[in-house]
Amino acid sequence: MDLDLTKVPIRAMNYDGEVLIPKNYYENMDILDIQNVHVNFEIYKNMDQDNIMHLVCTGKFLLQDARDLKPVFYPFQFEFEEKIDEESEMCGRFLENCQNTLDIMAILWENIVLENPISYTECDSLENPKDNAGWRVVGEEDDESIDPRLAPLMELLDKKKE
Repeated sequence: MDLDLTKVPIRAMNYDGEVLIPKNYYENMDILDIQNVHVNFEIYKNMDQDNIMHLVCTGKFLLQDARDLKPVFYPFQFEFEEKIDEESEMCGRFLENCQNTLDIMAILWENIVLENPISYTECDSLENPKDNAGWRVVGEEDDESIDPRLAPLMELLDKKKE
C-alpha cells in the first residue's frame, strides 16, 4: 500500500480499516496466522509543514502454545507517531524520493514483527499431557532431575549448608 505524499498538503490522508497480511511475510516464522489486523493511520502537516504520521494497529497472532503446542491467540497492539522527513529513520528505509511515496505495508510489517513474543503459553499447569510424544515436564520436586554423576557434589553442598 503506497501513499502519494504530494497530496498531504492539500488535505490529511487517513485510513481506518482491516489489512490482510500476506502469508509469505510470516511463513518462515513461528507465526501460524495473523488475523483481525485493524489499522488506523493519519498523515498530516503540522505547523512547521512537516509530514507527521500517527498509526494505531491491533490484531491477533495465532501461535503454538509453548507448553502444550496447541494453537493459541496472542493479541497485539501498538501505536506510534513519526515525523516523515529526510532525516527520519523511517524515510531512509520506506520513502522513495523519486516517486514521493511511502510504503505503509512495510512500516506496518516491521512493527508487527516487533510484537511477536519469543514464547507464549495459556497453560497454567505443569502436568504431563497424555498425548505427549516421549517427553515430560520435569520440575524441581522430581528426584530424577539430579544427574547421578553430580550426586557427590550435591552431598557436598548439603554438608556445607549444615
